[in-house]
Amino acid sequence: MNTIINILCFCIPLPSVRRRTRQRCKQWWRQKINNLMTLTNAMSGRPIILWIDHALGGGTEVYSMRQFEKLGADFDVLRLQYMPATQQYHLTMAHNKHKMYQTRDIRDICDFCCKQNIQQIVLNNLVAYKDAPQILQIIEQIKSKCVGQPLVSFRGHDYHAICPSFNLINCDGKYCNLSHGMGCEECWRNKILGNSAATHKVLKSGATSIEKWRLDWGQFLADTADEIILFSNATADIFLRAYPNIAHKIKIIPHTVPEYEQVKTKPHNGINIAVLGAMSHQKGADVIRTMASEINPAQNINIVVIGTMKNPPKNIHVYGAYRSRALPRIMRRNNIDIVFIPSIWPETFSYTTSEAMSMGMPIACYAMGAPAERVGPYNRGLVLNKIAPRENLNQIINFIKSGYKK
Repeated sequence: MNTIINILCFCIPLPSVRRRTRQRCKQWWRQKINNLMTLTNAMSGRPIILWIDHALGGGTEVYSMRQFEKLGADFDVLRLQYMPATQQYHLTMAHNKHKMYQTRDIRDICDFCCKQNIQQIVLNNLVAYKDAPQILQIIEQIKSKCVGQPLVSFRGHDYHAICPSFNLINCDGKYCNLSHGMGCEECWRNKILGNSAATHKVLKSGATSIEKWRLDWGQFLADTADEIILFSNATADIFLRAYPNIAHKIKIIPHTVPEYEQVKTKPHNGINIAVLGAMSHQKGADVIRTMASEINPAQNINIVVIGTMKNPPKNIHVYGAYRSRALPRIMRRNNIDIVFIPSIWPETFSYTTSEAMSMGMPIACYAMGAPAERVGPYNRGLVLNKIAPRENLNQIINFIKSGYKK
């Protein structure tokens, strides 16, 4: 290996390299090669799945961890992530995060992967990658160069493949429904993706225009992807509006959610409305704030955020972070009458909706996305046709008072 390192350092295109600089170069190449060797040695020789993921946590992370547990019995899973803070790509063994290779050059990882026995490439999520279209090209290269051409599977956790604004919230802060009065390009020019210039740049994921973005993704989904796994029919409808020619590749496979015990609250005065999860604008935080402002103390109407919320109104109780298994106990303790899912975008699945249904709780949501798909036929479900917080509050109150009559 030392011979290789000496050759690499000697070939540095500089007229003169001081001994100290050359020594640092040797150390860098030695570490680089050692990391690749360590990663290679950690593999068991089983078929490999290359799992391409974001590094932002949340429900997508939960999904990945559960999939790794299932796949680990038969495959070595290599997980590729991009870290915006360090501008590095990390390639790790999913079952052993200490076996890691780091680089700023995605071509290194492409070259490495092309030499491996990769049987499947799972594109789980590219949010916050510095150049998502480039990764699509890398996947195509790996697929074409690997022996046997691995199956490429796309997972639709959000709508990033349609727009870098991955929940389809437009420049006006509303769900766009794949259109805007000024047109998608003008909306994109006015859309702020984060609360700082740095965050906005990261979340752009290398997009220059919506037309080019959809051209790149459309080509990938039509030509490179072998299957497109979505988690609800509502999500499939939206994808097909953007890319009509991918219908034959779509498979609907909902997430699995643990079964919860049924919840029956004690008799009490008033109505207690629960909102589950971390409240943000997209998750309906502004809807909840407006509802809270409409509540008359004499009504004895209470909103409980079982999760987190920044700067909540004084008349909202925020429970804080919780363990999902504790939900039935929390529901009973707070005498919850109904769970409200106030998301203003068409969620692709919604764990909180499934959790509430599993507990047998009454549920209200807006007429969009996966929540409405499941709440509509649910005998304790209320689907609200428009986002109008004051009117919605009255609809929810009347629904509870009427004994869940729609």
